[in-house]
Amino acid sequence: MLLTGEVNLTYITQMTGLEGQCLILPDDTAIFVTDGRYTEAAEQKLIPRGFTVLTRSNMSAMYDYLRSVLEQHDIRRLMYEDDVLTVSDFALMREQLQLSFQPVGDRIRKLRACKSPEEVDCIVRAQRIAEAALERLLPKLHAGITEREAAAMLNYYMALGGSEKPSFDTILLFGENTSKPHGVPSDRALKEGDFVLADFGAVYQGYHSDMTRTVAYGHANDEMRQVYETVLAAQEAAAKAAREGMLCCNMHEAAANVIAEAGYGAYFTHALGHSVGLEIHETPVASPRCEKPLTRGIVMTDEPGIYMPGKFGVRIEDMLLIEGDTPRNLTAFPKTLRILPV
Repeated sequence: MLLTGEVNLTYITQMTGLEGQCLILPDDTAIFVTDGRYTEAAEQKLIPRGFTVLTRSNMSAMYDYLRSVLEQHDIRRLMYEDDVLTVSDFALMREQLQLSFQPVGDRIRKLRACKSPEEVDCIVRAQRIAEAALERLLPKLHAGITEREAAAMLNYYMALGGSEKPSFDTILLFGENTSKPHGVPSDRALKEGDFVLADFGAVYQGYHSDMTRTVAYGHANDEMRQVYETVLAAQEAAAKAAREGMLCCNMHEAAANVIAEAGYGAYFTHALGHSVGLEIHETPVASPRCEKPLTRGIVMTDEPGIYMPGKFGVRIEDMLLIEGDTPRNLTAFPKTLRILPV
């Protein structure tokens, strides 16, 4: 099996920041091929774990070396990452290696779906970095600050806390913009009576976190409070229902039913959640169409929302580790409606 994608390389090597290719052989040996920019780091970390590290000067040298290794081991069929390689890269590989090729398909994704205790620890570390950053940001919000400024501050605080990068483009919205589930921060300034919605995450040793909190600035009217409490009830209903063996679509339905019964069904416009790990969106997903079961070790987001165009939106998101009949909530940030002082 030849691995070239960043995510799978991180999974196999347990290292971030490397570039190269990893050849896994049937005799349980692995060869990491890189260039001089990464040789020292790769040798320090990978050789003690049984990898052979090869430094190449160019792509042709890599394929020359791979050919000799494959011949030595009598390898006639090579698995490749069909969801990573471009058409041109695959064409070059076929031309250079002259083998039979088999796509990896979803084999590695299935392995990555179940998180080890060490992987869960990394996700929790990322989540605590994100939570500390939000706690640091909220007192700094004031009338006149823009969404773009607040988002930049949140990213900065995550970086100071140890995040390698944001998990994704931070969503930080005010007022009527909170009705856009994936809105982009703009120059819209904060005003008293606005909802503030923050959807963001940190990365620790390659593992992502994901959370959303909605708070009010100054005050919240009755409608805002009612919608907030409905979303919170839906989120808690899904968390209570989630268990090992449950179909993902049923987890979505547990939240959707609460929102529909409250009269807001038309305003819940996306899937309840998605798996999280080395990628921010992994499989399976808690959507109304996903009939895959929740299995032990999956980290699934639970993020229902109600979005009322032109008015406001509310989303609350935690990450749940599936284990037995009761999931473990990896998110520690409070969910009671918070009113920020003016």
